[in-house]
Amino acid sequence: MRRVRAVLRIVAVLLALAGGGLYLASYFRGGCLLLGALLAWGFERRLALGADFGARVRALARRAAVPAAGIAAALLIGAAIMALTGYSPLASYEALFYGGFVRNWHISVLNAVPLVFTGLAIAFGFHGGLFNIGAEGQYLVGVMAATWLGIGMGLPPLVGMALIFLVGALAGAATNLVPALLKVKTGAHEVVTTMMFAYAIRTLAPIFIRAHGGDPANTAHPYVTDAVAEGVWLPLFKDFLPEANYRLHVGILLAVACAFLVHFVLTRTDLGYRIRAVGANATAARTQGISVAWITTLSLLGSGALAACAGITQVLGLDHRMFQNLDAGYGWNGISIALLARNHPLAIPFTALLWGVLDAGGQYMARTVQTPNAIIEIVKGILLFLLLAEVIYEKFGTILRDRLKGLLDRKREVRS
Repeated sequence: MRRVRAVLRIVAVLLALAGGGLYLASYFRGGCLLLGALLAWGFERRLALGADFGARVRALARRAAVPAAGIAAALLIGAAIMALTGYSPLASYEALFYGGFVRNWHISVLNAVPLVFTGLAIAFGFHGGLFNIGAEGQYLVGVMAATWLGIGMGLPPLVGMALIFLVGALAGAATNLVPALLKVKTGAHEVVTTMMFAYAIRTLAPIFIRAHGGDPANTAHPYVTDAVAEGVWLPLFKDFLPEANYRLHVGILLAVACAFLVHFVLTRTDLGYRIRAVGANATAARTQGISVAWITTLSLLGSGALAACAGITQVLGLDHRMFQNLDAGYGWNGISIALLARNHPLAIPFTALLWGVLDAGGQYMARTVQTPNAIIEIVKGILLFLLLAEVIYEKFGTILRDRLKGLLDRKREVRS
């Protein structure tokens, strides 16, 4: 039995890796492999849990009911808004889902790549009890570091890419060094200090661009830097999967791998235990000999490094330069991604893809059926509100169950 379970686990992992890679590269038949991985994992769990398997499945279904209800409710409210404003909900949603999941799937994936990193950055800080709201600034630091190192770099491709990621991540971490020290030494709130640094970094972007190819006196393109060396560009899926979209790069695989790494650090290492302990109760952690100041500093530095990786991946994988009018908002959207995923690292790629689908599908919808993309932004806001209100649902459900139980108990007492 143990050997059968081991074989099923290996099969599930191999099918998931192959299917996930193919599906992300727009090979939709990879979904069949993902389904096979799910079946293999289900059989393995059935053998492992025995009679408890049914109870586990029902518990999982109950946990999934609230998110599913939130998504359905957000879509229904969006449909009502479309109908009231004179747009067809059926045509609009048909274009939205076709655009997001099929026609513009590659755009959905490209949108999700930086969101995975910034979502992980926010979640990492949250686990340490910190709210790193300045991820947008750390993202820009990653963009500038990758651009600066990538222009004219003559190192071998793999060495150059590794060096850029290392230095860029360190630069993102260093961006949070002053907020971390202020938090530890003076108690200054990280929401204020990281936001202030984000705005300061934003004002430095035009100066950086002028210094690296965007000088109006020397170029006809003053709002963009020179391109980074082609040798440090991230590989494209098309290099080994000919039918993949020509813009899709392996950054999505790096993002997913980073999600697994963050999950491993938080759940399987002593450092992760200390971070979660400080985030849960700093006073209790201090009484157990944990240095709250040191863990707070590491949490903010790690969060900054992850946010910077979003900018690095965007430069090396897609843009290959820095633009002055860069207003992607990946750092701000990362907050929504982390909150939707309940700060679970392995859930963040899925919520990032959901956000990417809504963005890409909304663009396709606006272009084909002329339904304003602003309605999708409303749907996203409603979705975020409803899913974050799960605690309210749970409390309301508990109160309702207690009252119903009390009424039934009183009826039984009267009858007896």
